[in-house]
Amino acid sequence: MLITSPSEWLHGLRHQRSRTISTLLGVGWGTFTVVAMLAFGEGLEGLLRKRAEGFGRGVVITWINRTTRPYQGLPEGRQLLATDEDVVALLDQVPGMGAVSSEYVRAERVESRGSIIRTTVNGVFPAYGPMRSMGIAAGGRFLNDADQRHARRVAFLGNEIKRKLLGTGPAVGREIVLAGAPFTVIGVLEPKLQDSDYNGQDADRICIPSATYRRLFGDRWVDNFVYQAARVEDTALVIDGVYRVLGRRLNFDPEDRDALNTWDSTQGDKIRATMFGAMGLMAGLAGTLTLLVGGLSVGNLMFVLVKRRTREIGILMSLGAVPRWVLLDVLLQTLVLVAAGGLLGFLAAWGLVGLVALTPLTESLGFPRISIPVAISTAGLLMGVGLASGFFPARRAARLDPVKALVD
Repeated sequence: MLITSPSEWLHGLRHQRSRTISTLLGVGWGTFTVVAMLAFGEGLEGLLRKRAEGFGRGVVITWINRTTRPYQGLPEGRQLLATDEDVVALLDQVPGMGAVSSEYVRAERVESRGSIIRTTVNGVFPAYGPMRSMGIAAGGRFLNDADQRHARRVAFLGNEIKRKLLGTGPAVGREIVLAGAPFTVIGVLEPKLQDSDYNGQDADRICIPSATYRRLFGDRWVDNFVYQAARVEDTALVIDGVYRVLGRRLNFDPEDRDALNTWDSTQGDKIRATMFGAMGLMAGLAGTLTLLVGGLSVGNLMFVLVKRRTREIGILMSLGAVPRWVLLDVLLQTLVLVAAGGLLGFLAAWGLVGLVALTPLTESLGFPRISIPVAISTAGLLMGVGLASGFFPARRAARLDPVKALVD
């Protein structure tokens, strides 16, 4: 049961106008800090995640090196060599392996109707495209099993290579000349964000079937290979399996980790998740501290209001108002005050997020967004601050002695 009408409460706030305004601004600023920092953190994390996924989701790149340990009578320092057959064997012999592709790499001259450029050419399997997040522009396709099986002269172009060679018009079905041999364009890369690469960005490379590459250039040994665990959480186990299988096939000690140079992109994902988790925690703590300062202002204001109404509360208690009613009345007033300040801060953060989303800043900051978990956690934090800041004034009011209150 409430013992104070809204009009009476607002009348008391008007008498403490400067305190009320500063309290609302303090709570609003704390709310703005929490919501805005977490929203921009999510936007930046989303941008970096998208850039990382442009390289591939959970992919591992491995280069063949020299041995650094003797093995079964063979000396250290041997250059290891692997073929397509060795790489394909990984798919069946390594538990948890999801996809794998050999990769041959070279810089080669490409021409089309008078345009001549030198760029990176990759000989790969069809699984390479999906693993490396190579989106396909409308009307085209990536390499398929038939291209590989029949060693077809077909090419998938990076979007920048396509622009330089063929201009802005349609490319699928047109012909380019690669190392003196004609190739038919079957697809073009959909433009994408990419923060990591090796041998250049995907936009600047041409992919052809590995069988065609070997026939055209005479290469037998793979330069590196790309693979992906069926489940990202099994990547470390799959990497161990690759060392065991290749150790057996290429005659090197599976414990010789330097025999293969392995780039596990999932480690970067873990580092990024940890980094942004820490940043979110710091932002939350900073905003919480700011809100607590605002909560102190709320508590001081409620103490002033309770003191001002001491005689009135004494009269109400003498007429039958129980302490619980007084306690709930003061707590409710505090929560309403905190909610009003929180709403101001939330609206300010929402406005800033919407404004930034319309500017070129999104290219470097990502699209900030106020997610449902952020909104819920902020509301919960505000409620906690409201209860904490209103508890002591409410307890003081509930413990008033009606007789002394009337005398005072």
